[in-house]
Amino acid sequence: MHASSGHGYALLYETLGQERQVSKLLIIKVERDALEAVIKAIAETCRQAYERLGVLANANPRLDLTDTGLPIDEVRTRESIAATRAAQLLAASGREFELELLLSQNEALTYIGHLADTLSRRESDPERLAFVRKLWKDVTRLQEDVLALLRRPAKA
Repeated sequence: MHASSGHGYALLYETLGQERQVSKLLIIKVERDALEAVIKAIAETCRQAYERLGVLANANPRLDLTDTGLPIDEVRTRESIAATRAAQLLAASGREFELELLLSQNEALTYIGHLADTLSRRESDPERLAFVRKLWKDVTRLQEDVLALLRRPAKA
C-alpha cells in the first residue's frame, strides 16, 4: 500500500461516515416514498462500507483512517460547503428539498465512486481491492437511482 492511498482511504472513510447519516434528514422532512427508499439505501450502503473499512483498517495498523493529508484550507472549505448544504436542506421543503438532496447525493456518490475506483487501481491487498470494487459497483447503482429520480417529474 502506498502512503498516498492511506490518505485516500481516510478520505473515503470520512465521506462514508457523513453519508451514512443522510437518512436522518428524512426524520424531519416528509417526502415521497421513492426518495425515501433511495436515501435509506444510500445511508445503509455507506454505513456498511464505513464499518467494513473500519474492520479492514483494524487488520492493518498502517492504514490510518484519521489522516486525510488535506491542507487546512481544504478542510475549512469542505466544512464550509457542508454547513451551507445543511442549511439549504433544512430551509427547503417539497420539490426544492428533494432536488437539493438528490443533487447533493449525486455529488457524494460521484466522489465516493471515483475515489473507490482510484484506490482500486493501486490496491495490492485482495481484501481491500474486493472492498473498493464492490463499493464502486454499489454506489454506481445508487447513483443511477438518484439520477432516475431527478429525471422523474414531481407529482402535483
